[in-house]
Amino acid sequence: MNNILRGSRVKRSSKKANDFTSSVSFDGPLSRHVVKVNEAHMLSLIASGEVGKEQGAACLRFLDRLPGHMKVDPSTEDVHHWLEQNAVASIGMDTAGYLNLGKSRNDQVAAALRMEDRERVLEVLHEAEGLQRSLLRVMASYGDLPIPGYTHLQRAQPTTVFHHMQSHFEALGEDVERFTQLYGRVNLSPMGAAAFAGTSVRIDRASVASWLGFDGLVNNSMFAVSSRSFVLETLSVLEILMVDLSRIAEELILWSSTEFGFVELGDEYSATSSIMPQKKNPVVAETVRAKCGSVIGEATAAFAIAKALPNAYNLDLQEITPHLWRALDDATSSVSLMAGMLASARFDAERLKKAVNEDMSTATELANELVRAHGLPFRQAHQVVGELVRVAIEEDVSLEKAAEESLSQVAKKVTGHTIKIDKARLRAVLDALKTLRLIGSAGGANPKFAKRQIVQNKKQIEILSNWLEGKENKLNESTNGLRHAVRSYLKPEVRS
Repeated sequence: MNNILRGSRVKRSSKKANDFTSSVSFDGPLSRHVVKVNEAHMLSLIASGEVGKEQGAACLRFLDRLPGHMKVDPSTEDVHHWLEQNAVASIGMDTAGYLNLGKSRNDQVAAALRMEDRERVLEVLHEAEGLQRSLLRVMASYGDLPIPGYTHLQRAQPTTVFHHMQSHFEALGEDVERFTQLYGRVNLSPMGAAAFAGTSVRIDRASVASWLGFDGLVNNSMFAVSSRSFVLETLSVLEILMVDLSRIAEELILWSSTEFGFVELGDEYSATSSIMPQKKNPVVAETVRAKCGSVIGEATAAFAIAKALPNAYNLDLQEITPHLWRALDDATSSVSLMAGMLASARFDAERLKKAVNEDMSTATELANELVRAHGLPFRQAHQVVGELVRVAIEEDVSLEKAAEESLSQVAKKVTGHTIKIDKARLRAVLDALKTLRLIGSAGGANPKFAKRQIVQNKKQIEILSNWLEGKENKLNESTNGLRHAVRSYLKPEVRS
């Protein structure tokens, strides 16, 4: 059977070599798409008269009876070979021999890959929508709380939980946008490209694409079969998504430590030690952080395989596929678990307020006050406040006390002029929550911006939800249309 299907050019085979080049171990996700591709292609062959209705109907009947997820014989080369081999055994060479007329495994595997990829992109986007909703819940529950803002992992300026989480929401929004744009490039049909040069067999590429739910065609037949840019782009977008998730995970790991104590994660996302009974380890966050490295590794491997290949199809491309599956698996589960973990997070209001009040992160606003109220150039104001911070540290007092006692002296030393600030004004300038309300720049940490931003965030989620519904409805419609077209040829009256 193997020799019949593969032709007579190669007379000998090696089991060891066949096992080495086989893709059966990672073809599983493609199997149901391969059935649809064969059905759509056969419908086109029947419509054009290239295959008789009786033979075509027999092929369609065989395909219609196949299970959605097939257990492929590991001794075969791939799912495409397995399907054709079983068709010959089931309905005979005189009929099954037409299944591959006008198509190649090259355009077929590219089509099946794109069909699975697009579904998995939609799945990731569903999980991303869930993560966006979790971020909104955190902002609604804890958004008003102050929290230290960090640069270089050193306390910098005060901000709010809302403002901090909004930064993650917007990063995720960019990820969503990249995925939706990616979908349009993935969802193009390569069918009709055959091996790479096209085919003289009469097929309607547009009809096949429509039955398979594609939005259009990959135009050039060589590009259609040889390109895996859609896979590489998927992996690239997954990498960026995972980097964004890893940054959130890193913060949750830090914030849940005793040293920070800002947040406690749900028990279901934590684990205790096998030896230290007091431990509550953020194991899910740690695993998300690690999975980021795994996805980057999968992408790196895929790019390394794709580089420097001569044009048209090479079997090297086959080895890219398992990297895509693993990256999609890791990313999808990571987004899902991150959504649940964030929803379980409980912020410690007292610890956060204490952290903001005990540092000197309002020093910038004191410098701004010196500019506004006393006409100092900012660089001089920066120097004055920096000197006050040094005094506060050396004397182990608050910045407010250091300013009360030493501002005039320090200002005289730096500027040659004495500066005084009323105690009430000084206290207001150094109060974290009050300084936040002074921020007027769009997108800043002023709590008054939160209400409007929540409305915009909800609109963004609604847009994604509607987009997903539209894409899924179209895929369902195409599947139903293909099923109806196939079943129409299975009726006894169409036999000739």
